[in-house]
Amino acid sequence: MRDLIPWNHYNELQRVRDDFARLFGPMSPWYSWGPLASSVPSVDVRETDTHVIVTADVPGVNPQDLEVTITEEALTIKGEVRMEENVDQHGFRRLERRYGAFHRVIPFPTSIKHEQAVADCTNGVLEVKVPKAEPRQSRSIRLNIGKERDGTH
Repeated sequence: MRDLIPWNHYNELQRVRDDFARLFGPMSPWYSWGPLASSVPSVDVRETDTHVIVTADVPGVNPQDLEVTITEEALTIKGEVRMEENVDQHGFRRLERRYGAFHRVIPFPTSIKHEQAVADCTNGVLEVKVPKAEPRQSRSIRLNIGKERDGTH
């Protein structure tokens, strides 16, 4: 049972949103128009022979404001964006602000050793590196149908 990841409809909606934005690009209402467009971090998951590496773009987020937790099944990234962009050039002035919390759950594609994970956040990029574990062998047992355990019906 530990191999199952609980279904979370918010994660499904986020995945559909990401797929839609990738498919339709600038025509998508969720297309990223730069650092002030979205507060949900873009995430890449890649595997090497020995590790699973997750990178997340978190520009404008102070590493101390990130909450990164890990289980055998998934990585959870929570944080809050507080970002201002102030442009004043050639008589043109623009001030934009972006504030908001985000929460992202990334399931692992394979078994991992979550106790040995390490994380680093440099220049707005969070990287979590987790060693792979040996795949667990599934074990099956044959069930007798219609027979009670104690012999009574």
